[in-house]
Amino acid sequence: MVKKKEKKGFCNYNQVVYGMTTVSERGQAVIPANIRKNLDISAGDRFMVLKRGDNAGLTLLKIDKMDELMFEIQQDEKIFKKVSGGDNMPTCEDCKHYNPVDEKTGNCFGVEVKADMNADDCPAKAFEPK
Repeated sequence: MVKKKEKKGFCNYNQVVYGMTTVSERGQAVIPANIRKNLDISAGDRFMVLKRGDNAGLTLLKIDKMDELMFEIQQDEKIFKKVSGGDNMPTCEDCKHYNPVDEKTGNCFGVEVKADMNADDCPAKAFEPK
């Protein structure tokens, strides 16, 4: 009698690369089976397609996860304050790298900035509170 070799499991918790795919003439691409299994992707699942900010590719987000994300955003007052420039948002004037030129403008690492510019928009991405 021949003994069957026992299959061992593979932990893919930290796996990032799942293989490669090619876009067909019709614009279709195959999602590798192992990532479909890990992410519970089935035929008919719908995705939101997002372009990466650096133009390096795209992100597919399952619609049900997008609903969860939208619910979280809907409940988070901080996000709405940030988007609307709400109260107590730090500005360039609040940064230790800001050097005033006049009442409305200043210099930050050689770049002219408005004193009231939102710190998140800092061109140097180096905001540090005074």
